Amino acid sequence: MPTDPYARLTAIILAQIETADPASWSPPWHGTNPLPVNALTGRRYRGLNVLVLWATAQAQGYADPRWATYRQWAALGAQVRKAERGTPVIFYKDLPPDAYGGVDADQHGPRFVARASHVFNAAQVDDAPDQAGADHASPCVDLDAAAEQILADFIAVTGAVIIPGGTRAAYTPATDNIRLPDRSAFHTTTGYAATVAHELVHWTGAPHRLARNLSTRFGDRTYAAEELVAEIGAAFISADLRLARTPHLDHAAYCANWLPLLRADPRALATAASLAGRAAAYLSTFRVDADGDIRCSISGHEAVKIGAAA
Repeated sequence: MPTDPYARLTAIILAQIETADPASWSPPWHGTNPLPVNALTGRRYRGLNVLVLWATAQAQGYADPRWATYRQWAALGAQVRKAERGTPVIFYKDLPPDAYGGVDADQHGPRFVARASHVFNAAQVDDAPDQAGADHASPCVDLDAAAEQILADFIAVTGAVIIPGGTRAAYTPATDNIRLPDRSAFHTTTGYAATVAHELVHWTGAPHRLARNLSTRFGDRTYAAEELVAEIGAAFISADLRLARTPHLDHAAYCANWLPLLRADPRALATAASLAGRAAAYLSTFRVDADGDIRCSISGHEAVKIGAAA
């Protein structure tokens, strides 16, 4: 097992991929599990940690989204059962001042080091407290009419230009719009949502939004990396909207592109998950103000007028 914490977590997911039946395998970011949260702090896990916890939940059949370390469960009055195995996650620890090598931390900002820890699902402990709210308790589902309205509102508030028609979904950077097949072309709301979210993640990468340029990091594998970002980002968005996650229309073709990337670059999945998280966070901060203008309140985009609301 690799010693690098990012590579270790990637290896867990790759092992699941490579031992599954290719004809029936579905990535851990598809399914009905909601976003995992820390049982003690209530904070959501982020980035690669989300994928690893989803992978474990998928493999073990865990429906509860709450996870915590052994000590955190003990602080809640719960006890991890004997012989239960923890799932590794990454956390960041501040480096002590003497680790800066004489560099002024006030000028260059704090430095962190990645460390691995192990967490246990609520299903692995005795006397876990009741879940505080239905938001974390209920799995993601396809609610049909309700889901359609949630998705429609989400699309409208982003201000993204979506042109219906055709047989293939695509974001076109030159015109900054999304081409999307008619709604009737999709059999389920979740399939439609997955495709919309996938293209919206591409949309966030425009220079005047998140300026996501992966060419320096990934070279000739840039296309595969961007598609992986969009696929994972779509899963984060769907889970946040409480919609079950299903593959994008071209999922099979994309898998053929990004699986070699994951095998060749142990940190590619961590990078993609981090960028996907940024894209999902960016999209989640859009709002319509009192003047009917669409704004994004994420750091670096505060009070930026995006356009008129539809």
